[in-house]
Amino acid sequence: MGSPARRRWPIILASAFLAVSLISPPASAQTNCSDHTFSGGRVYAACSALGELGASVHWTHHAANGTADVAFRVPGGTAGWAAWAINPSAVGMLGANTVFAYHEPATGSVRVLTAVVGSYAPVLADGNLTFAVHGRGAEYIDGVYDVHATVSLPGNSTRQNIVWQVGTSAADGLPENHQAFGDNIMSSRSWDFSSSDAAVADVPAPRESVYSTLLRPKNIHGVLNAVSWGVLLPLGVILARYMRVFPSLDPAWFYLHVACQCSGYVIGVAGWVVGLTLGSKAKGALRYPGHRNIGTALFVLSTLQASALLIRPKKTVKVRFYWNLYHWSVGYTVVVMGVFNVFNGIGILQPDPKYKHAYIGVVLVLAVVAFVLEVVTLTVRFKKSRR
Repeated sequence: MGSPARRRWPIILASAFLAVSLISPPASAQTNCSDHTFSGGRVYAACSALGELGASVHWTHHAANGTADVAFRVPGGTAGWAAWAINPSAVGMLGANTVFAYHEPATGSVRVLTAVVGSYAPVLADGNLTFAVHGRGAEYIDGVYDVHATVSLPGNSTRQNIVWQVGTSAADGLPENHQAFGDNIMSSRSWDFSSSDAAVADVPAPRESVYSTLLRPKNIHGVLNAVSWGVLLPLGVILARYMRVFPSLDPAWFYLHVACQCSGYVIGVAGWVVGLTLGSKAKGALRYPGHRNIGTALFVLSTLQASALLIRPKKTVKVRFYWNLYHWSVGYTVVVMGVFNVFNGIGILQPDPKYKHAYIGVVLVLAVVAFVLEVVTLTVRFKKSRR
């Protein structure tokens, strides 16, 4: 065995290595936005790494003429797009004067367009902004967009609301909607272009207002409609179809059926109203007319279903047969349309995938339960017919 001093050397060396590794940051942390060299000899006086979407902003303010050279660098795919904007009137997307960069499908080259985003589903076309743009350009190198322009700062004010964004897809060469969760709804700041100190220039925008404007109403609309049209109404149909086979469950099945359908109707109407309100805030633009029209049809059909309870004939009356046909056909139509529109809404909202997976799980559970109960009820009816 070695001496105690020799046995202590490995411990001392390991401790020293650990201390050095803790004191010295990793290479990736040591790199910063100032290490980047821009093409065309462009040089910016200051830069700052932004937390959201892995972006960085670079700028030079020219006090003499009230302009600023601005560049945003942000990772993105060739099938998508990148953009940054100055919003002179508010925090967030609506009213943002935006510089977009995307790949031209025919040539693969990077194109630039400028547009004012006036709704949540803008029809983009290259046009003028509400302030002068003296130069613009974009590059795509090693998976990173470099979108740059020289702009006249609105109101000759150095304090501006800035927004940056990345999308994953484009249609006909034009950017499509971006995701509506996580960094994609938090990528905004109030920025002072007169400062070369990032800590002074970067003043976080009021995130609560961004959340309230963009996400909270959509989430409320989505949750209300998923619970009502997508869960309660199908559950009510399952209860009515399969519980009524068993005489011991009469009239309990009827009251459970009515409870599910009425609560689903009330919640669904509330979600529909929230959806109409969201559409009205889009400054006249119909964001998703198909989704809205299906929602309106669901409201009309479910209102007819609720009204039909008031004129429900007795079982002994002959017209009851035709009332049942109407009630069943409209009911199943509402269930199919409701579930379809919930999935349509999930595709529009693009929430975190876990919520889509959760709803798929709920639908699968309802489908499996319906299948099992269908087999059970068919068996019961078959046995009754043979007696």
